[in-house]
Amino acid sequence: MAGYNKFKGYLVEKGIRQQEIADLINMDRTGFNLILNGQRGRDFRVNQVNKICEYLGISADKYFFNQKVSN
Repeated sequence: MAGYNKFKGYLVEKGIRQQEIADLINMDRTGFNLILNGQRGRDFRVNQVNKICEYLGISADKYFFNQKVSN
């Protein structure tokens, strides 16, 4: 798992703290950071992704799902 580099970049660009989003989805900041960095095989649940996207007004397809398709 590579993590969520595009989403991390978005947070930095917009000046949004990881703690703000961790609180939104009822997660501690350390756990949130582990997921963002693709550590320990953890991932966001669909309901967490939906809540984050709704709150920030962003697309799950753009920031959370891999769009690469192999032939």
